[in-house]
Amino acid sequence: MTKKELWLQIKNYHFHNLVHPSLWDSIATKFSGRNPFTQAFANKIKGKHNFLNYKQVLRAIGEYKKFVYLGVISDYHVTPSKIIDIIWHEHLLFSSGYKDFCKEVIEYEFDHHPELIAIDEQTEMYNAQYEYTLKLYRTEFGLEPPTDIWGETKYANNELSKATLLPKKKKQVENSGGSSNDYDNDNDITLVASFSHDIAENNNNFGEFGGGDGGGSGASGEWGDTNASDDGADVSADGGGDGSGCSSGCGGGD
Repeated sequence: MTKKELWLQIKNYHFHNLVHPSLWDSIATKFSGRNPFTQAFANKIKGKHNFLNYKQVLRAIGEYKKFVYLGVISDYHVTPSKIIDIIWHEHLLFSSGYKDFCKEVIEYEFDHHPELIAIDEQTEMYNAQYEYTLKLYRTEFGLEPPTDIWGETKYANNELSKATLLPKKKKQVENSGGSSNDYDNDNDITLVASFSHDIAENNNNFGEFGGGDGGGSGASGEWGDTNASDDGADVSADGGGDGSGCSSGCGGGD
């Protein structure tokens, strides 16, 4: 599939497969508005990580989708910010649903490799992967990663290649889709470039990559509250400029 097709599949995934079909009506009733399953997933995360508010969780879910996209198209392992890693961990807990997501949505075994203990060499590798991930984000989406979700890096873009180690290259493993990182030979075309016609048609005001994974009002009418940011801690303080102690993988390759 092309990068554009991959992104649209990820963007339009709303976590419905985390819920048994027999409960779909109940979820839709409890979480009114668009994307009730995303709201239910975000509600669970908010309940477990109460330093985040609903609005922040929704935005983090949107950035998690971008992280997954980067992990699939990248030739190197990627590392999330600490907040995005929370979303990833919670998604992984739904083991069957996550497997279906990898097989049916991204057609890629997007494995998770957490750091067991802090070893300098491994920590440096994760930091290099994190810096690389942010650089790839800017290239593919044509945007700066939001600092309240991704944190601030300690290197300027032009210092990146000199200041960090080379991130770890993936093994070339055959995916369920039949190939590894093959997007109809469009690997050299960035995602934002593939939407260039849409951007031109909308007078450079195309919000394809902006915002979070919203969904109308949620349980108790709190969803999307404009004052939602008041009930959570400063996310940037927890997210930090360092990546999490986790890495992506392909088919378990190290």
